[in-house]
Amino acid sequence: AAEIRNRVQYELDARLQIIVPRLGGFDLASLPGIPFAWLRLPQGWRAYGFLRRAEEQGVLLRAADQYSISNGRAPNAVRLAINAILPRPQFEAGIASLARLLPHPPNDMAV
Repeated sequence: AAEIRNRVQYELDARLQIIVPRLGGFDLASLPGIPFAWLRLPQGWRAYGFLRRAEEQGVLLRAADQYSISNGRAPNAVRLAINAILPRPQFEAGIASLARLLPHPPNDMAV
């Protein structure tokens, strides 16, 4: 069990080393040993618009409000799963796609 836990932790750490250099300039929150990170979206983005654009790039995310209690207030953020389901190169490509999207919010936001 300890060997399995160590291998899982090693992979989580390796994937955080992919995420932090690419998304660390944004409002990113993660903790060692936790298989997800939160990414607060920059001004101009709304979670569901960002989810749609990410999905167009082949990246699936969840909005923070999907994890809040009913009638609760959730930050304008998305949850990034950090797990070994995807091969590491595919995971890295997904994070790179997000890094390209984040600085370019849509210009057609309705008021």
